[in-house]
Amino acid sequence: MDVIRARVLGYLTLEAPSIPALAEIVKVIHSCKGSHDKLSELGQSFIDYFIRAFRKFKGQTPGSSSHPSRPSFDEDKEKVKTEIERARARWATAKQAALQRDDYRCMVKGVIDSHSLPLFDPQTWDEAGSSATECAHIVPDSTYFRLSNDDKKDYSASVLAVLQRFGYDIKKINGSNVHSLFNILTLDHTIHDFFDRLKCWFEATNVENCYRVVLAPPYDKAYNSLGVRRQVTFRSSDPEKLPLPSPELLALHAACAKVAHLSGAAEHVDKLNREAESSTVLAADGGSSELLNYAIMQGMRSIHIGA
Repeated sequence: MDVIRARVLGYLTLEAPSIPALAEIVKVIHSCKGSHDKLSELGQSFIDYFIRAFRKFKGQTPGSSSHPSRPSFDEDKEKVKTEIERARARWATAKQAALQRDDYRCMVKGVIDSHSLPLFDPQTWDEAGSSATECAHIVPDSTYFRLSNDDKKDYSASVLAVLQRFGYDIKKINGSNVHSLFNILTLDHTIHDFFDRLKCWFEATNVENCYRVVLAPPYDKAYNSLGVRRQVTFRSSDPEKLPLPSPELLALHAACAKVAHLSGAAEHVDKLNREAESSTVLAADGGSSELLNYAIMQGMRSIHIGA
């Protein structure tokens, strides 16, 4: 694991999404003054608060349990439910606005959103094809939707702190602003899943709003079978009212994905996720300590609203 942490630091310096981010990465590495323990801890921090924060997490929903202060707990629960409903409403509004902006199509495949087919003539259906599309967040909404749990707030704050030190204006993506069109893509289910799992990212070209679509191995051999275009140009149906996704946020996501795969961190996190889903008992000799830490970190993450 120490090798992966070291690789994360190394590839962060090579794949930093911006000059301010590179300056911050170099600064914090130098602050370790060559200490193996501090560098290892720093590498783990970037895995926890950068790579894991951007990677889709599939976990079980815990069941209900008793609580010593039931009335207070129920009140808090109702408040959370209210916030969830508000978040869902904001998400639904954002999804519809993104569909309108993107001509009711997947931004990568160009297929028409299946629920929007009545807006097009049958000939266009045949030419473009159709698929169910989803509202994909560049900076995951699961990270920024806050619950009352202090640990989850601490985790979210830590992720925000990393982004802020990288030079990003977190006010634009914090709280309900996570549903801003700057942070949203319209993608079909498969590409959305790839994007959330850091298997797909966008690399800017010299042309404004034109990106190379990159698929991580082994999916890079399946562009044609997946119906994925190798290069896309984003256009808005109303540029003034319906802004396109932020190039800066797309660069941030791309940097995270590249570092995750080049360092081996993506495969390691996938392995821990599989073990966490299948394991019910921890090893008595402490061999499950890394798995336990992974489970705790995932438990700190907030819930996901919508798709």
